[in-house]
Amino acid sequence: MPERRRFRRVQKRYPVEFRSGDRICAGFTHNLSPTGLFVCSVYLPKPGTPLSLRMKLRAGKKILLGVKVVRSYKAPSQLVRFVPSGFCVRVEHAPEEYFQMVASLLRVAA
Repeated sequence: MPERRRFRRVQKRYPVEFRSGDRICAGFTHNLSPTGLFVCSVYLPKPGTPLSLRMKLRAGKKILLGVKVVRSYKAPSQLVRFVPSGFCVRVEHAPEEYFQMVASLLRVAA
């Protein structure tokens, strides 16, 4: 299957909280890019679900993102130690600070 991503991903773990309906759930990022993230979480929202996602950066700084779930994946129990369960989101609304942070992470990873 050909690669369809427009941007490279960088693996970075940041705690996140997201709101889905009346639920407030927690997780952490597995990888991120300027256009999307993979979030590891026990709660897996359905594809198409819009979410407000709050990412906690170093030094207590938080960034609020508007995202939409693209796909969810639950790893089989025998692979849970090796393959993350979670969901992919497309970034729909983000402050400029998010894009600057991702750009600096990508420069460091290169």
